Amino acid sequence: MGEVEYFGQKVVIFRRDAFPLMRKEMMRISGDSANIILRIAGRRVGSEEGKALLSMAEALGLKTPQAMPGFVRVAVEETNMGYGKIQVDELNLVSGLASVSITNSFESEPIASSTKPSCIFTLSYLEGIFSQLIARDVRGKEVDCRAKGDKLCRFSLMPEPR
Repeated sequence: MGEVEYFGQKVVIFRRDAFPLMRKEMMRISGDSANIILRIAGRRVGSEEGKALLSMAEALGLKTPQAMPGFVRVAVEETNMGYGKIQVDELNLVSGLASVSITNSFESEPIASSTKPSCIFTLSYLEGIFSQLIARDVRGKEVDCRAKGDKLCRFSLMPEPR
């Protein structure tokens, strides 16, 4: 009792306004270092999520995700854990390029409240999960953000040069 599971993983559910409150307190206490913490945490969470998805695929006898764009697309879109409605708009597993949009990112509220993108945790989460799923170190950029007044949050992801 008192525990919630999602696909066999124990989870904690917060009200949607809890994350902005936590971010505000981190910024108050540590200034811009809060963004570094969010980047590290997001990447780690995404990476762990990617590892769990790869284990699940292996247990089901699926081939490598790099050869299965459908698996990667569904894994990212359907396993978003409340971060918002994630959609993989473009995916090229050969080049490693991806474009992802989120129509209601939890980090972008309040809408039109910033002059720069605000989805720091989410961008890093996407970098982590894609790094695992395509077996290459992925970095990205938030090109549109609802916090800036854009229609949705859009991310461009690509592998680091080797």
